[in-house]
Amino acid sequence: MKGLIKYDLMQIYSGVKGGFILLYLIVMAFLSVINNSGHAFSYMMVFIFTLFGISAFSYEESFHWDRYTAALPVSNRQIVLARYGMVGICIAAGMVVGFLLGLISMISGTMDIALSDWGLSLIQCLAITLLYMEIMMPIMYRFGTEHGRIIMLMLFIVFFSIVCVLGAFAYVWEHMITVYSLTLALAIIAIVLFPVSVIASVRIRAKKEF
Repeated sequence: MKGLIKYDLMQIYSGVKGGFILLYLIVMAFLSVINNSGHAFSYMMVFIFTLFGISAFSYEESFHWDRYTAALPVSNRQIVLARYGMVGICIAAGMVVGFLLGLISMISGTMDIALSDWGLSLIQCLAITLLYMEIMMPIMYRFGTEHGRIIMLMLFIVFFSIVCVLGAFAYVWEHMITVYSLTLALAIIAIVLFPVSVIASVRIRAKKEF
């Protein structure tokens, strides 16, 4: 499984280009300094890195990697779990980058919300991106890159909008109990849905012919 995860990460790195990622992060850091709501860019990075992870399906189809994995001495379940692990690594990287951009915004004085509210919003991003991954993975296995890409972008807009709505509630103190409850609910749903998503992906991939 480690080899499969490493291969996916290498394909994403070579496809997106490391220099582009570095330049992109520099631009985001610069915007975090000059924008009046610089902390908002920290949320974006969690979703962007999640999209990087899911884009591995594109490279899989382009290089016919699915045919090679079908001949490897690994089970279908291991192949699917490796892909989930790889996307999980991308989400973790997005959280780290988002945290660093948030610190840059705080130090530069462009964070216009309380530090606790920003931390809560970042946790919400984590829960929502996990849900996004758990929904998208079976969809990508079922429909492939061509049709799945459209759904991926539509869900991206929907889920990122949810983050914005929750963030807006956090500005008002009387809504904080509701926000904490929603955050906890999102986390519980993400935990419960994970095995369901994995089982669905394994079954969908098992029915495919390579």
